[in-house]
Amino acid sequence: MPNVRRAAAALLLLLLALFLAGCSGMDMFKDTPPTSAQEQTLLQAKAAEAWSQARYDKALELYNLVMQGQALTREARLTALERIAQCALRLGRTQEALDALDNWGQTDPKVKATWNWNSLTVQALSAMGRERQAEEHLAKLLQMRGTSFELTGPAGVELAKRYASRDQGGQAARILRTQHAKAPNRTERAAFEADTARMLGQLSPQGLASLLASVNEANSAVFPYNLVSLEDARRAASANPAARERLRDIADRLARSSDLADRDLPARILSQGLAAATSGQAPAAALPDAPALKPDSLGVALLLPQTGQLRALAAKVLAGANAAKAQLAAQGVQVDLRVINTDDASYVDHLVALPHDVTIVGGPMHASYFKNLPASGELSRRVFLSFTPSLPDAEEGKHYWRLFWSAEDVVNSVLAVPVEEGVKRYGVLYPEDPTGKRLADAFAAAAHARGAEVSVLQPYPPADAARWGDILKTMLHAVPKGVDGKSFTVRPDFEALFIPDKLQIADHLIGQLLFYQADQLVVLGPNLWAESLSAGSAKPQINPANYRYAFCSGAFWAQNPSKALAELRSGLAKANQGEPDFWTALGFDFVRLAAASGAVPPDSAPSEISKRLAEASRKIEWSMAPVTWDGSGHARMNLFFFRPSVEGLAVVDKEGFKERLDALRAKPQGQ
Repeated sequence: MPNVRRAAAALLLLLLALFLAGCSGMDMFKDTPPTSAQEQTLLQAKAAEAWSQARYDKALELYNLVMQGQALTREARLTALERIAQCALRLGRTQEALDALDNWGQTDPKVKATWNWNSLTVQALSAMGRERQAEEHLAKLLQMRGTSFELTGPAGVELAKRYASRDQGGQAARILRTQHAKAPNRTERAAFEADTARMLGQLSPQGLASLLASVNEANSAVFPYNLVSLEDARRAASANPAARERLRDIADRLARSSDLADRDLPARILSQGLAAATSGQAPAAALPDAPALKPDSLGVALLLPQTGQLRALAAKVLAGANAAKAQLAAQGVQVDLRVINTDDASYVDHLVALPHDVTIVGGPMHASYFKNLPASGELSRRVFLSFTPSLPDAEEGKHYWRLFWSAEDVVNSVLAVPVEEGVKRYGVLYPEDPTGKRLADAFAAAAHARGAEVSVLQPYPPADAARWGDILKTMLHAVPKGVDGKSFTVRPDFEALFIPDKLQIADHLIGQLLFYQADQLVVLGPNLWAESLSAGSAKPQINPANYRYAFCSGAFWAQNPSKALAELRSGLAKANQGEPDFWTALGFDFVRLAAASGAVPPDSAPSEISKRLAEASRKIEWSMAPVTWDGSGHARMNLFFFRPSVEGLAVVDKEGFKERLDALRAKPQGQ
């Protein structure tokens, strides 16, 4: 009986020990490599349990045994390798982690395209003190073509964090800016913004300070500088509740005007705190995306007003663009044309929502539509070919590329032939308005650059026609010859007079010149004259005899024998869109230029874009006056040199001008 009691006690002690061992995570028996499928399954379950309990040393041991099993499936092998790498990294066994990652990548090469694998690799390299190699690895990911944003997005955030921590805030900001522009849609861009905000919150004060050094008034609404400013304000408010008002002001401003895809993010950070605001995905309903591009097509966008005074001209631009689209389709080139109404108050949001591979944008048609574009960040994300002579607060060849005439183009086109043929002294009679002053100043500068002289720069009040005669009389030094007041002797200090105003006004002024018998002057005018006399315009009632020695510049020639204009005319006729003019030609040539340029990589330097456009401009035949770009991205439209005639406009070459100039110089005054 005692023996039975002793045996029972020993059994109870053994059971108690086994129970305690199970409770404490102790193993009473040494684990060995599995020799059967059943042992393999049991060992994998045991390893998974240790992993879920964060017992990384035990999990590492068990998963190493799992790897030795003969019945190991591919799926189980991949899980084991990933967890061996993570356990080894947590335990500071970095070489073992790198070995497991290498084995994992060889077993499943696709895993190298995931952020999980690359993140673990970078962490292992850093833990070994190989920081430079870790950064090179991240930089290589950003440079690889065809890499998904699911990988390059977090890689960019991590690399930016490292640069900022090393007092290279400018480089960090550029990386974040570039990756933000590459986000394929608005939803992923919003997620990237949340990741960036979270990373900024983890930076040391010195790291944030290095980024703050690159923030200025011009970029404070642009990513990532807007979030850097927000993080600085958030920290200040945490330290001093009185600074919370500044944080609220920044959040409100970014909600109204910024390039954030998720404009609610600053407000959520303010109300929920950084961790909660950046932990989830913004509601999809708040982040509408435009439809993806059609397969194998080139994405092109047009910014066109659909109400107001420019609506009719915008319709012509669109008609020309559609004609080019149809022509290219017949040639096997598909163009996916997106049109955004710039009269819509949220048009910038629609632009931001376009697929990232819509890289070329035509417009805007007026500087007033440009004011919200810089803050949107779109100027660095896409290539804008503006339909304006200039744009405020933006640099040509860096923020936009001009597909339109400029004041310099106008004055150089009307000066080139006369100066070359010996006309050296000029007068300028211009209206007192911004356009007139700009053209007058440009004319004076261009004349000086060509070795000519502007002896008189005379403004006149556009709304006070009663004063024009006296102004001209003074300019001409007109002196009556008799008592009837109808004969004059004039001694102007110039051989040619430039009048940069509408043809209707210029016609009145030319009549005043003839009244004072100043009929030995060459008269020069801007594009506005040509627009009034072009086909399709309501032609003004003028006396062609008064324009025998008058010339003007123009961006469109209706009688141009070019094949491109014939194709435009044919395309418009098929769509019942009337006769071509400058605006239809502008839309036509824009789409064809975009097709010749091809999709522009989103991270292209301005010099690369300028080179691409210059090459494309040489590939196409233009239906309007051709445009070229120099290395700095400045455009030059080679305008036509016209003479008004009974038929409308006649192109004048050097010989034709010289013939008329000789006749003018041989002509007695008053005849």
